Amino acid sequence: MWVLFRSFSNASTKILATFFMVLVLMMLGVLFAPGVFNSVNDFANYIANLNWIRNPALGEQGVAVFRVFINEASIFGILMTLIARAVVELLWWGSAQLWRAVNPPEPQPTLQTKEGSYYN
Repeated sequence: MWVLFRSFSNASTKILATFFMVLVLMMLGVLFAPGVFNSVNDFANYIANLNWIRNPALGEQGVAVFRVFINEASIFGILMTLIARAVVELLWWGSAQLWRAVNPPEPQPTLQTKEGSYYN
């Protein structure tokens, strides 16, 4: 039960960290790398304006719903979320590596027979 609770806790922590990382990356992008930020936005506009995305083979109501959800803002949000999730995962992995470097595992005790040979 604790393992399940811990996995839910880790997942929700990563989701919350991803949310804030998107905000931080957007602010840093606007401040320090507006060219890169604008190119990601232009790429999202390019994807959203492709003919097969703008005019899918759906009914009239389906096209209207599709255009509401598939637009530049949603594609840009998805791209920023994926970038932020990659950054969060790298930070999570790096902090785990640092934790293991500072706190190495304890050596396993070995059993000894009367003859002096060791076995696990």
